[in-house]
Amino acid sequence: MGRLRFLTVDRAEGALWSWAQGLPRPLLDLSGLERLDAFGLCLLALLGWKAKEEGGFPRFFLPEAREVAEELSRTGLFRLLSGAFWADKALPEANGNGRFLLVRVEREEGIGSLVEAFAGMLESRFPFGERTNRILVGAVLELLQNIPHHAAAGREDLAPVGFAALEEAEDHLHLAVVDGGVGLRGSLSLNPRYRGVSTAEALELILVEGASRFEEPGRGGSLKRIREVALRNSGKFYVRSLDGVFFQEDVEWRVGSSFLFPGVQISIRLPKRLFLDGAPGEG
Repeated sequence: MGRLRFLTVDRAEGALWSWAQGLPRPLLDLSGLERLDAFGLCLLALLGWKAKEEGGFPRFFLPEAREVAEELSRTGLFRLLSGAFWADKALPEANGNGRFLLVRVEREEGIGSLVEAFAGMLESRFPFGERTNRILVGAVLELLQNIPHHAAAGREDLAPVGFAALEEAEDHLHLAVVDGGVGLRGSLSLNPRYRGVSTAEALELILVEGASRFEEPGRGGSLKRIREVALRNSGKFYVRSLDGVFFQEDVEWRVGSSFLFPGVQISIRLPKRLFLDGAPGEG
């Protein structure tokens, strides 16, 4: 693989495959990086955490472009890694908050404060998009709750850890949530009705039909609801889980396959105009 220029949801697959082969000491060569999005940032955090979990640490070649290196430093990624990494040069000093908000999710009791941070960021930037802000905050809450509820479902040996990032891009807001857990198929198969389903079948059952590992009425279905919000608001919705991928744009969706990588990685992109005028809603 040549030098990576774009670490974005549309182009991250090759980099993820290459870096995953290097665990527990992956070499994350960002020297040629020109652009990073919320999804790419979450992948860096997840790989760093997985490397540490497996007894190693990530190694970084930092971006040569100073403005990109400063932006990466401002995300707080290296603070979340708590010193458990190596870099080929000193991290640049970067003042201000930048265009990303990155958080780690571990315990359900801490989710409320994380959601408040997301809500505060939205309110400060888009005070007139209250209704649309509320939709995105609701999506954040459901996605973050999915991590302690589902990431380690049926596996006492797994720690339910994940990462979430919110990015203000030029023409859209981008929410990404990732974990390295059992994946959608792993969670769904705990329901005897869905035992033995393939990854592709699990993606369609969960995202389109609202299936869940829970039998109780009213439980589950959060990812289907979020997909429908993206659909109604001209957004893009992408889910990667284990060896399957799901992508929705406009009214079309499709399921595909990829290499095996643990957990669930989600990207939601909504046009910024929704937050500037607050026009669309849930229905």
